[in-house]
Amino acid sequence: MKKVLVIGGSVIDIFAYPKEKLILGDSNPGYLKRSLGGVARNIAENLARLDVDTTLFTVLGKDEGRRWIMTSAQEAKLKLSATTVEQTPSYLSILNEENEHVVSIALMDQIETLSIEDVKKRSNIFNRIDIIVLDTNLHQDTLDYIAKTYKDKDIYIDAISCQKADKIKSIYPYIHTLKMNLLEANYLAKADNQLDDKMLGKYFISKGVKEVYITKGREGSFYVSNDEFREMKAKKVEIKNVAGAGDAYFAGVIYAKLNDLDPLIYGTKAARITLQDEKAVSQEMSTEKIKEIN
Repeated sequence: MKKVLVIGGSVIDIFAYPKEKLILGDSNPGYLKRSLGGVARNIAENLARLDVDTTLFTVLGKDEGRRWIMTSAQEAKLKLSATTVEQTPSYLSILNEENEHVVSIALMDQIETLSIEDVKKRSNIFNRIDIIVLDTNLHQDTLDYIAKTYKDKDIYIDAISCQKADKIKSIYPYIHTLKMNLLEANYLAKADNQLDDKMLGKYFISKGVKEVYITKGREGSFYVSNDEFREMKAKKVEIKNVAGAGDAYFAGVIYAKLNDLDPLIYGTKAARITLQDEKAVSQEMSTEKIKEIN
């Protein structure tokens, strides 16, 4: 069985829901929910729940968040390697009355303390795995070092956000698979929505990326490689929370690649499971569940 190493953020997510229609610039009655998140952690837990041999290399604080994340990893059979900081990173997301994301604040600076020296100390882990999955919360130097030092591995990257996506420009030729949403892709390509889906994906292929997956929310997603373009329409589902859906999508893509299945289909299936759960990673995620969804 191939092994996957996921590197990046583990986060305490705080979701703020309004009780009625959200009014910007005003105080809105509502309620809060806390759960575990972080792009890297979400991807890693989803993979572990899909029976993929997965290790998460991350940053954890000296606090309750550390214990919570470690317990969750153990339950999901996710291997964990962590450096220690004062406080576990956190993420606040405000949703509207339709449970759609409106705005968020991410306190992720601690993740950038994961250094090249920390990576070097874990060379035994890196040498045993087949796929490295990176999120762009990592420091630029660390991201560059991993991509260039382990170029013999398949490097998968989640762009995360427009601001953080700039970090991957220096390592395009080292990236096997790049996952973005439409906003991030247009930002990186400086396309301003002027390119059709195929041409947008081809921009990244021209930079040296081998495979590109771009998600479009309710409109679905598409895949581009040097010689192929395919798209997948999204099916309508009852949305409880959009946070984590993109991470689940990427995990579904990786799971499919490892098992000779259709990545677009299984990425979409994984996202659907997550959209119908209030947590960023659904405990319903499993090989049985993902196969039974139409």
